[in-house]
Amino acid sequence: MWISKMVCLFMIYSFMGWAYETAYCTIKNGKWENRGFLYGPVCPIYGTGALAVSLLIRFTGQSEVILNGWQLFALCVIGSAGLEYVTSWTLERLFHAVWWDYSRLPFNIQGRISLFTSLGFGFGGLLVVDKIAPFTEDAVRHIPPAAVELLALLLVFLFAVDITLTVTILLHFDQMVRSVEESFNQNMDHLVDSAISKANHMKQSVIETGNYTMEQIYSLSKFARQTIRRVYTFRDKDKKRENRKNQLLKVIDKITRRNASEKDTTKNSGQ
Repeated sequence: MWISKMVCLFMIYSFMGWAYETAYCTIKNGKWENRGFLYGPVCPIYGTGALAVSLLIRFTGQSEVILNGWQLFALCVIGSAGLEYVTSWTLERLFHAVWWDYSRLPFNIQGRISLFTSLGFGFGGLLVVDKIAPFTEDAVRHIPPAAVELLALLLVFLFAVDITLTVTILLHFDQMVRSVEESFNQNMDHLVDSAISKANHMKQSVIETGNYTMEQIYSLSKFARQTIRRVYTFRDKDKKRENRKNQLLKVIDKITRRNASEKDTTKNSGQ
């Protein structure tokens, strides 16, 4: 009977936590968000925390140990931080996924917990102890024992089915993600290798084209130098011919003048 009652309280607290998380995130983001690790409307971390606080208060009451408000608040802050950190680390290790991230909040530890959220859970723990736990336990107390036993069995069955379904899907999803990641890495390796090969081929083509162009330029420059040399050679030959022609004309002109002078002299002597 006691175990069945704890099971019912755990599921009720888990449902309350799911309702709070879902309502808060839906209002904050402006769209529906089904919060929690499982597919069903439960957040086990809230059920665990609330039930632990409830059992702690009951244990301290039986031991005649009285906790004041500050002590209870500190225990709720520390307990919620530890529970949240362990849960986040475990889920990430098992399923390689992150269900919450406080990296943007100040005073966080690896994004798993933060000071402000832990303080909020501390106030939530006070609310559980003062209002929620007494009301919930009183409501369960009014349920007939046989109904509590039956309800606990039904809730455990549904909870086990939800866990099995969720874990199976997440494991298959993780394997699918790994397969997609491996395929993506292989395609990227092939793409990079192909790009490098094409780049090397283009580089070699550019080098060969450059060498061929330089050879053509060198051949053209050599031909141009030879042509210029020939032009200068022809010019030199033309100048030499012109000089010889001028010299020859000068000689002919001298001879002509000399003959004309001799004729004039002979003519004058005859008169």
